[in-house]
Amino acid sequence: MDHTKLRNTGLTLDKLFLKTLLTSGHRYLTDGRVKTGYGEFYEAAVGVAGGLHRLLGQDRVVSVMDWNSMQFAQLLYAVPISGNIVHPVDVRQPTGQVLSSMREAGSSCLLYSPPFKGLAEAAVSAGLVKDEFCMSIDEATGQDLSHGNGETGLPELDETRVASVLFSSGTTGKPKGVRYRHRDIVLTVWAMETGLSAFPGPSRLTSSDTVFSLIPFFHLWSWGTLYISTLIGSNYVLGGRFDPRTTSELIKRSGATWMSMVPTMFSALTSYDRDSLDGMKVLIGGSAIPSSILRFASEHSIELAGIYGFTDGLAAGIGTSEIMDDLPSRNADAVNAVTPLVFTDFQIGGDGSELGFRAPWLPDGYFNVHEEKAYRGDWFYPGDSAEITGDGRIRIRDRIRDLIKSGGEFIPSALLEYYISEIDGISDVAVIGVPDERWGERPVAVYRTSDSLRVGDEVIVSHLRDLASRGLIREWWIPERFIRVESMPMTGTGKIDKKALRAALSQQPGKAQPGSRPD
Repeated sequence: MDHTKLRNTGLTLDKLFLKTLLTSGHRYLTDGRVKTGYGEFYEAAVGVAGGLHRLLGQDRVVSVMDWNSMQFAQLLYAVPISGNIVHPVDVRQPTGQVLSSMREAGSSCLLYSPPFKGLAEAAVSAGLVKDEFCMSIDEATGQDLSHGNGETGLPELDETRVASVLFSSGTTGKPKGVRYRHRDIVLTVWAMETGLSAFPGPSRLTSSDTVFSLIPFFHLWSWGTLYISTLIGSNYVLGGRFDPRTTSELIKRSGATWMSMVPTMFSALTSYDRDSLDGMKVLIGGSAIPSSILRFASEHSIELAGIYGFTDGLAAGIGTSEIMDDLPSRNADAVNAVTPLVFTDFQIGGDGSELGFRAPWLPDGYFNVHEEKAYRGDWFYPGDSAEITGDGRIRIRDRIRDLIKSGGEFIPSALLEYYISEIDGISDVAVIGVPDERWGERPVAVYRTSDSLRVGDEVIVSHLRDLASRGLIREWWIPERFIRVESMPMTGTGKIDKKALRAALSQQPGKAQPGSRPD
């Protein structure tokens, strides 16, 4: 199929194929069982787009329930190319929340894989979609969708047409919905790949890499990795639902060289197979990176770069480093601060050094939640406390809501978590503020150890006091209590759920004892 037959104007998603179809005939996508060349993948996506357009017309929201599969990858292109709007459903949410998000998105069609048949039936029963517009992904992508006389039958699109609906994970309340145009997605992808290739640092991404993203498609289209890989023509691996064993096996079979994941996935993989990521290039983000991961990466020749972004503003920064020969320092440099993506702008101000962000792909606001604090004028305020370094990079100190205000001053919980995670045996840690009659709030550390090891409070306190003696933290930041747990509550995107921890602590009798916070 001649890809130029799509007569779309401007930065539409199909334009991501232009260079790759001309120059990268040997590059492919694989799910570990079959390999599909980009030409074949493109033809399939356009064919499915034609079928969807004949079934739905245009300007409909198509919800998709699946893990990262070849069919889902096709739909991330096919639905927008058909003139409709793709809604990757966060299937980790409770059923009620899934249905609520579909209702607020205005879904009129649902495509699902077998594990989500029950959820799909619930959507039909709730009257969200008609039965004839609810079908399995295999049915939707496996029809005979050939086109007569070489015509696609697809509408002509321009770059300002909405391509996708996304929802935040809801860790701070109701999931918030945003709409992104074709232009927004293409510009972000372009900026991300520029950040990953044009500036020095670890985890650089090139067309010769084999990309394997562990981030689900429902979370920022797997951080845009499918779209980036299409743009540059790199091999792309689709791993389904994340599981340490199957992921480790697929890494070896596929020859993956570049991966993206959140810290909990990194820890789960390397706990299952310590050598699974050896020599890998990894883009990591979504939450603070524990120092234990930095240490492990350096010991296993793993390159790390951090990414900073959000559902409600897409990508904002990617870690870079001009340090060349010292891998531990190079990784730390590229993780502890990020370089702003091209086309972006940042500012710091207000109580707690709140970060403001703007970019040409920023949405107008939430379509289902009225939250004026987040979008103000041309700026988006993600709720992070940050600083702009002397060389113009962005260093995130903490979430504004996670800053612990003690005696009128702020304690950065993320920094304490970073240092506590340095202690051997500690796998996960969360520092949260609890009410204190004298100081307003005092910190409490909740932690999990690996292999049922015991780490005494005195070990943690001694470590933190040593850091205070060296001026790295303030002594009055040291938590009042240390609570060991068998497991941490996690969000659907692999982050520690501090909201759940706060709720659990509020049920415990008593409060933190007044600390040594200075007057």
